[in-house]
Amino acid sequence: MFKSISSGRPSLALPDLDLIAKETRLVTRRSSKFSPAGFLQTLLGSVVTGLASFNQLADSLKDFAARPMARQSLHERIDRRAVAFLVKVLNELMTQRFEPAADGLRDGPVRRILVEDASGQVMPKGNAEQFPAHGNHHGATAGVKIDFAFDLLSGATVSHSLHRATEQDKNIGREFVAGVLPGDLVLRDMGYFVLAEFDAIECLRAFWLSRLPLSVDVTLPDGRSLEKLLKGSRRDVIDLRVLAGAVGKKCRLVVVRAHPEVVGQRHANRRAEARKKGAEPSPKALTRDGWHIMLTNLRKDEADWAQLAAVYRARWAVEIQFRAWKQSLSLDKALNRRSNEHHMQTLVLAAMIAHQLGMRVAASMTAALGRARLSYEKLYDVLATHLVRARDLDELAAFDPDPRHVRRDKRRRKSPVESGIKALT
Repeated sequence: MFKSISSGRPSLALPDLDLIAKETRLVTRRSSKFSPAGFLQTLLGSVVTGLASFNQLADSLKDFAARPMARQSLHERIDRRAVAFLVKVLNELMTQRFEPAADGLRDGPVRRILVEDASGQVMPKGNAEQFPAHGNHHGATAGVKIDFAFDLLSGATVSHSLHRATEQDKNIGREFVAGVLPGDLVLRDMGYFVLAEFDAIECLRAFWLSRLPLSVDVTLPDGRSLEKLLKGSRRDVIDLRVLAGAVGKKCRLVVVRAHPEVVGQRHANRRAEARKKGAEPSPKALTRDGWHIMLTNLRKDEADWAQLAAVYRARWAVEIQFRAWKQSLSLDKALNRRSNEHHMQTLVLAAMIAHQLGMRVAASMTAALGRARLSYEKLYDVLATHLVRARDLDELAAFDPDPRHVRRDKRRRKSPVESGIKALT
């Protein structure tokens, strides 16, 4: 199914596009004007440059075909079969896995550290019927949401899915939990905080770690509230068993005092948001702003508070990758048009495939540089240039960037990724 082009280091492994095109009926007979490889490369180039109208796509497609295709003919090609083709390509890219990067975890309870996050993409409101978003006082809005999850230790993708912009992160996270394996550590942001999902993770003999949302109350075994504990504490670290939420879920609370500068900034932001609503910030919120607050089911003998703090800092790795991916593309420009559902879906799916290709290259580059020294921003920028310049599928697959061009700038302190990985090894 997969073919790869030999190079100095492992290159991108691309699916058999002809076979997938045949299975999805994107191609039923050979044509000198159209090929699956040329179609994919055209779409990848369009989300990098933002030149994504049917005229622009047809003009780009001629660079990968013996004869040019008319705009109307390409319009007819981009239908549900084109969407099915790209979905299958994306799924095939996610079937590969990489060797774990932290052998030291094999003797401990944690096997994978799973990070999940969602990124929204705005579309012109003319697409609101096919891609509805949450409306505002100006009327209907349009957009999509892309959810991405990967293993922080190996770099392997766990899930990569497209959703309506109106889909809540909590609902998307429920689908993700179904794929959790024994020994996984699931890092949850507050948007995914659902106590019932934590119960489900525990039933799978896995672990979870999350920040505490302001809307969730915590009670100590002696009946005191979390806020009362924090106000009267002179300690910098609090680590004890508590009851969370109205259901009284038993879990471990880890609280670390925040730096005064961080507290000041949080208070300023809190008061600014309250002023917009003509209100005052709640004492509960101001009290919690003075601390970093986490909940988990990991016991103290499985991970101490410093390890948990370091691991949660590593969660920002997914934020960095999402930011690098979106900054390297011109997806806003590509989607800044009113078009049919299939056209817009193919552009978003092409962007997701570009993300997967970047993750594939990142996985091989860490062998040369080490995870902490790889700059995702530089890597995605270099890859974006290559996606536009590659003349054929073989040249695309043989992408092998110079390590000097994707190395993170030197820094004295360790990156969040490096600290998080080492914390449990």
